[in-house]
Amino acid sequence: MLVLKYHQAWDVRTQQVEALSCIEPDDVVVDIAVCGICGTDVGIITGSYPVAVPGTTLGHETAGIVAQIGSSVTQFQVGDRVVINPTYSCGHCRMCETGNPNHCEDKFGTEAGVSYDGAFAGQYLAKENLLIKLDAHVSMEEASLTEPLSCTLTGVDKLGITHTNIRAVVAGAGPMGMLYIWALYERGVKAFMVEKNESRIQFAKNNLPPECRLYSDFDEALIQEYGDKSTLIDLCVDTTGQLTEYIFDHLAPGGKLLNVALKDKHATLDIMKIADKSLSVIGSIDSLNNSFDRAYAMIRDGVIPVSRLVSHVFDFEDYEQAFLTVGCDLAAKKQVPLSTPNCKVLIRMSHLK
Repeated sequence: MLVLKYHQAWDVRTQQVEALSCIEPDDVVVDIAVCGICGTDVGIITGSYPVAVPGTTLGHETAGIVAQIGSSVTQFQVGDRVVINPTYSCGHCRMCETGNPNHCEDKFGTEAGVSYDGAFAGQYLAKENLLIKLDAHVSMEEASLTEPLSCTLTGVDKLGITHTNIRAVVAGAGPMGMLYIWALYERGVKAFMVEKNESRIQFAKNNLPPECRLYSDFDEALIQEYGDKSTLIDLCVDTTGQLTEYIFDHLAPGGKLLNVALKDKHATLDIMKIADKSLSVIGSIDSLNNSFDRAYAMIRDGVIPVSRLVSHVFDFEDYEQAFLTVGCDLAAKKQVPLSTPNCKVLIRMSHLK
């Protein structure tokens, strides 16, 4: 089968490998239908997130059809449509036992598509307990957003939202920013969004939740929303990783800053202010506290309209164009400005439905 392999920064190419088969009793081989491009993939390719193991097949936002099951598998049959949780956890190490299974000490590195083979491939080797059977009305494309939405729910959980009449902002209108603003809306919080990139703006402005507004400048947003650029805000989700110091200086007492960007960037923060103003600076990654199952349920029930966030679907043979659409020019080996309105870009690995 054909897969997309990472070898080193900017050295990403397709190659033929052997078809997969079950090894352990709880293994399940899944024929892949679609797989989404994540910011993690772009960070790995560009070298800005240098954690991937050379020789690894990329891709982790995925869904497909069961092709083979191990001897102990009882919950799935060949032919079942499934969505795949790529974040392994053993359930027994100290991290798992203290409520942080996304940082499991017994897994190799991080997750599928980073430390072991992922789903930009014809097949993926999964574990029975990391699969969810798809309802008939849920498309493969919609299901593939379960993983990024589950990461979003993990972050929203960490915010501990107890009031809805708060001043809230999401920085960045990429796929994660759009998922966050919808997830906050589902919790009753009407955040505004700040985004400078015109291609992101063009897509986002037509796909925001009701009454949520979009701005290209943070100061202007504060003026338009509250009448004064010095207004303090209660909650900010920063998906860009570029605004920590600015946002920190604009937090109201009790304010919370959630960073979900994997960026190699440093910030200077006033430690006294953190204590004196009861501020929280929070990081979040991966699925946690059953967020994967909850994310699928929200997609299944139409709570979060993820189909609206899929801007492009490319066939696997056009993977270079798919990555170029998100600003990752594999041929030129450089990042380039976005040239078309876009949000979540998927690669169709097969024509399975």
